[in-house]
Amino acid sequence: MVVPDKRRLQYFSWLTLLGMSAIGVVLIGYVQKKDVQEVLLGGKPYYEQVITGLIFGGISALLAILLIRGKKFKNVRHFFETLMLDLNPSFFNILFYSFCAGVGEEVLFRAGIQPLPYIGIWPASVLFVLLHGYINPSNIRLSIYGFFLIIICSGFGYLFKFFGLTSSCVAHFVYDVAMFSFLKYKARHLANN
Repeated sequence: MVVPDKRRLQYFSWLTLLGMSAIGVVLIGYVQKKDVQEVLLGGKPYYEQVITGLIFGGISALLAILLIRGKKFKNVRHFFETLMLDLNPSFFNILFYSFCAGVGEEVLFRAGIQPLPYIGIWPASVLFVLLHGYINPSNIRLSIYGFFLIIICSGFGYLFKFFGLTSSCVAHFVYDVAMFSFLKYKARHLANN
């Protein structure tokens, strides 16, 4: 496995933020034929979107942490811990990567792909998890984690549908920050033992 260095990961983060957002905007404006500004900025009042995003993202991250802390998920956890140990991101890096993923991926998958005909919340979530490589028939534990992520991603989809894009972006950001931080802490603990 090739571990990306911080510079490469920064590049991919910018690409996620700008590139995926651009594709999402094209899908909204030209394929869905909707008002881009309304889709990106509409929905419930921002304080409601932020609060629901914080709550859903926090609960989702807590459940994910409880899942991967289980003995049966030791190999999955070890894989991510080793990745974090090799990368050793600062907290600022974690915030940056999480922000780019939270915004770029949500604009593309929730606002751009999910509303397309014959797609919807669940297929968009399955596509998201498949593209991240979390469903792997040769690694059943990783696949179980992947199926868990499909449920989490569909929650992001429902946040977008019922509250607005800001809500799903905040939830995704909180989830990523919590998971990155937990794995960094575990990786540091692993290195010290």
